[in-house]
Amino acid sequence: MPATRRLTAALVSFVLVVCGGTVSYVAITDAGWLDALYMTVISVFTVGFSETFPLGTDGRVVTMAVIVLGVASLGFATAAVVEFLVEGHLQDLLGRRRMDRQLAKLDGHTIVCGFGRVGRQVADQLAVEGRPVVVVDVAAERLQLARERGVTWVEGDASHEDVLVLAGLPRAAGVVACTADDAENILIALTAKGLHSRLFVVVRIKDEENEGKARRAGADRVIAPAAIGGRRIAALMTRPHVVDFLDVVTHGTDVDLVLEEVVVGQGSPLAGAALREADVRQRYGANVLAMRQVNEPVLRTRSDPGHVLCAGDLVVVIGSRDDLDRLQSDSR
Repeated sequence: MPATRRLTAALVSFVLVVCGGTVSYVAITDAGWLDALYMTVISVFTVGFSETFPLGTDGRVVTMAVIVLGVASLGFATAAVVEFLVEGHLQDLLGRRRMDRQLAKLDGHTIVCGFGRVGRQVADQLAVEGRPVVVVDVAAERLQLARERGVTWVEGDASHEDVLVLAGLPRAAGVVACTADDAENILIALTAKGLHSRLFVVVRIKDEENEGKARRAGADRVIAPAAIGGRRIAALMTRPHVVDFLDVVTHGTDVDLVLEEVVVGQGSPLAGAALREADVRQRYGANVLAMRQVNEPVLRTRSDPGHVLCAGDLVVVIGSRDDLDRLQSDSR
């Protein structure tokens, strides 16, 4: 039986003994309710005070029963309270309530389903980017790692709708399904998309044959670490400096040159201006590398200078962090 249930059962049994003794005294003696309760309490705690009313034979039998049952229930309750405190259940309960409050405040966060090696890397990188993260996992040891890292977490199966809702899915920016099981990840994608069709979902798979299934389940991106690792190794063998440069601008934290994607907002001064007229390089010190019109499925690596930017268009730019932050701010 879980510690919380044992504690509840112990307290309930103690209260029942006190109530039962009080009612019994009232029923078999001439005692009032207050005197009966007083007699029950001093009997349970065996303090040895004198009787407050004549007991008689029946009253003495009730007293003996109250003492035996009271001491047993009190001992049970004391042991349950000590266990609850010593084993950290109280701390866990308070921590869970604190975590629930944090979850209620989150908005635009990423739900990382599975906190294994891949999930930890995802959460760490998102934390570096300043993105809030909620981890969902069923394994206590992995949730302990999340707790130690200060990551908000939810215990449960991420393929269940109620667990994803508890993780704040209606307010989330995206879901990353990166458990060790392809079928589980595909089911998570299906569940997440069923709850929120416009949610951005990334699925990690081990077997490349499952990519089609993941996409049919609604995954916006499917990642096969083995395939990506193989291509990266090949690129390092043929174009190592290009790979190093891309690592710097996409993952580096100590450099002033980064790649970023910017979405043109409804009230942005860029909206309604041709790409040439927007003059992103002159105004922000950034270079446009690619763009995607709203509702287009793929990026254009050769941007038309005459294209008129519309709200919802996306541009991929490279520049300093300060310049891109200014561009991001003006684009909203």
